[in-house]
Amino acid sequence: MKQYLIFITLVLSGLSSCKKSDTALISDFNENLKIKMSETVDSTSRTLFLDCFTEKIYGCLNHSIQSTFIQTNDKITINFIRVVIPSVCLTSLGPASTVIKLEGLANKIYEIELNFGVTKILGQLNVSENSYKMILPTQAKVEFVNPNLGRVPNNTIYGIVHYHAASTATTVQKFIDSLQFYGAKPVLYSQGDYGSFRIESNGQIKQVQDLGYYFTQYYIFNYANDSRQIKDLVKRFGINYSNLLNIRLTTTKGETFYSWIP
Repeated sequence: MKQYLIFITLVLSGLSSCKKSDTALISDFNENLKIKMSETVDSTSRTLFLDCFTEKIYGCLNHSIQSTFIQTNDKITINFIRVVIPSVCLTSLGPASTVIKLEGLANKIYEIELNFGVTKILGQLNVSENSYKMILPTQAKVEFVNPNLGRVPNNTIYGIVHYHAASTATTVQKFIDSLQFYGAKPVLYSQGDYGSFRIESNGQIKQVQDLGYYFTQYYIFNYANDSRQIKDLVKRFGINYSNLLNIRLTTTKGETFYSWIP
């Protein structure tokens, strides 16, 4: 029993070294990084994700980056410690990566500290109602892929329709018209990158041709009504036109509806 208790104590001690507030680990991280920002939204909160990955490509897809971070009222400190070599290799090329999850950010300016061993980079994260803006000095160690990320306004629905035949365009328009019948309203949005889509200078969502499909229709609307109506609408189109199109619809309540999922 005594040996068992000692084993449990050692395990718990090891786990405690992975807490986000642990900064005592010595870093030998020397890779250049790229970071992409994204935001998830639900009915009660918003979360900013920093998807961090090395410029260097490794022979195993599942190399990871050991990291810790501290988030306070005015500052975010991220420590990149080392690249972790997996015990089992997923034999496909890819960068080493980690994801930093920042919750409860207020609309204010945060000081940013990025630590790579003896290298320290100081910057600012400007959080506003409409966007996240990352400001760093000119250097070669870390690059933000999207230093200005737009925030999807509340009461927004957006998504994609994929289809293979030009003749299906009338059915796609029927779906768009049905959304507006249930209360979806077209509005003009601020230009920029929103992660899942882009808004052009005219305030409209950018139309991009996605790989694997002949035709793609992006859409975005203001929608404050009950989500059950549009969920049922997506489902009906999935049942009636399953061989013609695929629909994805996301809401700022944290919901995503798919035409191919009942």
